[in-house]
Amino acid sequence: MFLLQNYSANTSLQADFYIQSKGNNAGKPMKEPSANCFLVLTDSSVLLPEYFYYVVLAVYNSGLFKKYLTGSVIPFLTQKDFHKALEAYFMK
Repeated sequence: MFLLQNYSANTSLQADFYIQSKGNNAGKPMKEPSANCFLVLTDSSVLLPEYFYYVVLAVYNSGLFKKYLTGSVIPFLTQKDFHKALEAYFMK
């Protein structure tokens, strides 16, 4: 359905959108990449990229990602915790 990878400026992959991975805005979907983000690739035959963008935005706006942030100085969201948060959002 979707692939989540750490973003690197050297990557040749064209992502559907990006997700902030560090800081207080971790989990926030973005149209443009930043230094600390995940890139999201979707299989558009199964999951429309724009739809998934707004699903992630809804989870972010609900504040659920804050529960999964780790780190004492700079909070961050791991890929595993991103998946857990999405699952928790849809299981409630």
